[in-house]
Parts: sequence; structure tokens; C-alpha cells
Amino acid sequence: MIRSFLVGSFLCCVVHITYAQTPYYQDYFNQKSIKATPNGQKDSVKWADPKKATVLALVLPGAGQIYNKKYWKAGVVYAGFGGLMYLWKYNTDSLKKYQDIYVSKLDKSRVDLAPKRSEASIKSDRDFHRRYRDISLLGFLGLYALQAIDANVDAHLKEFKVNKELSLKLTPEIYSVRHNMGYYNGFTLTMKF
Repeated sequence: MIRSFLVGSFLCCVVHITYAQTPYYQDYFNQKSIKATPNGQKDSVKWADPKKATVLALVLPGAGQIYNKKYWKAGVVYAGFGGLMYLWKYNTDSLKKYQDIYVSKLDKSRVDLAPKRSEASIKSDRDFHRRYRDISLLGFLGLYALQAIDANVDAHLKEFKVNKELSLKLTPEIYSVRHNMGYYNGFTLTMKF
């Protein structure tokens, strides 16, 4: 009951976030994405649709990254889901195995499954695998949310151009001389934009 409420609340928040910038977004796309470049030519650029990228990512994990043409991110998403599913399966199987061993140890009539270990040791191993099974499930939900957020943000940031001249340079100054300072050691931070 609580889990379904939390999942439902999470999905409602994601849908609300998707529609948060709708008025600005519609005005932006009504301009047909035609801009004048610095040399005076018209530049027709089709930007990614953030809402479509988010919905695709929610329907099929990794599809939002593919829509944004970030194929390597889709590979990371699929590798993450594959690893988390493997961990969940491994810990679920181990939990079942240690639960059977623990029950047979407590039963005393079934001696075939019970190894020569204490009940506390077997219970500790069972609890260890239960904990990591639950953590892998939470990791699965976290990765699902993170890839949807990444698809939305990446689609929003496609419209921003980064200046090629943008740089930040850190240079050490050892035994430098400046007027009214004499010799000093330090760093000079130069920003070019």
C-alpha cells in the first residue's frame, strides 16, 4: 500500500515537472527555430522536444537518450539496468537459499541442508542478501528516475551554444615580481569569454 502510494506520488511529480515549462516551451517552438547567425545567414535548427524526450524515457528507459542522439548515455543506462537486475536476481536467489538453510537449522528434523554453522551466522548471511536485494531495487528506481531527468535536461540544454573562445586558465607564478609587491609566489587565474 505504501509502496504503491510512493510510486504513484513519484510519477505524479515527474509528470508535473514535465509540464512545468509548457508556456515558454510552446512560444519557443512557434518561432520555427529559425535564427540569424552572426554572419547574417538564416540558420534552421530543429531542437529536441523536452517533453517528448521525458515521456520516451519514462515509457522505455534509454529511449530519451536515443531521441537526444546521446547513444553512449543509452548504453550506460542499459548497462546500469542490466547490472542492477543481475544483482537483484543474485541476491534474491541467495536469500532464498539462506532462508531454506535457516529454516532447516531451526527445524532440527531436517539435517540435510543445515551446514555446520551457527544459526546467527546463517541469519546474518540471509539478512545481508535481503538488504542488498532491497538496495538493488532502490537503485533500479533511482536509475529509472535519473535517466528520465537526464533526458529532459539534455533536451532543454540542446538550444544553448557554448562559445569556442570560452576558457579558464590557471598558471603558477613562482618568484614573480610586481610593482609594490616585490617577489611573490602564487597563481594567476585568467578567464577568456
